[in-house]
Amino acid sequence: MTLGAVSRQKTAEQAELLQTLFESERHFYRWVEHPSSVIIHHESACCEEARLWFLAYAKSMEIGSLSQFRLKAPNWLMGLFEWGPSKWPISWCEVVKEKVIDCGAFAALAREVFQAQGHEAHPAQALLSYNQACTEHWQDLWKAEPKKPGETSSEALGEAFPWIGDEIVYHEICVIELPDGTAQFYDSTFGQWYQPEARTGFGALLAIRSECPRLLQWGDKAVSCGEWIDL
Repeated sequence: MTLGAVSRQKTAEQAELLQTLFESERHFYRWVEHPSSVIIHHESACCEEARLWFLAYAKSMEIGSLSQFRLKAPNWLMGLFEWGPSKWPISWCEVVKEKVIDCGAFAALAREVFQAQGHEAHPAQALLSYNQACTEHWQDLWKAEPKKPGETSSEALGEAFPWIGDEIVYHEICVIELPDGTAQFYDSTFGQWYQPEARTGFGALLAIRSECPRLLQWGDKAVSCGEWIDL
């Protein structure tokens, strides 16, 4: 057997193991079919004023910032909001008043910032690897404390999407379509750019999906709209 054949066999075995891991998660099929989160606009002054305020704030935060990939990533979002449970659906006039938002809201806000900079930004999703100590902690965190007298935890959050698995979590991010047809994936919750190289361990990117309507190139990977790519 040649070295190339051994490599292909190993890759096939790894893909099979990864698929087995995915399908062992009870929420896997809900993750892979779930659309990205969108902030609602009430088509009235309440939301338009909130959105314009947010974009003006974003512009002020870009002054003197360093760029990567010729993009000014909104890593300041992590200082404006804490990461945690959000109630969905959520509107512009609501989200700007929040102190805590989830990855869907972080990603939706980041897309607005990139688009205001003149970039083609689209929703994207990821599946990440974490240990059970993390996932159990997040399960507890997502049991919202009631905010009103007589309100239950489920009423406080609405119908929360089951993004937390045993060893894998669903996560929402952004994909930036660059003029040369390449893609860059940005995680606005943690302020980092994803690279197309596979890795293992805590927080490793296992799979990714773009909602850009055009075919993009990401490293050596072709990224088509709606197709999950295993790393």
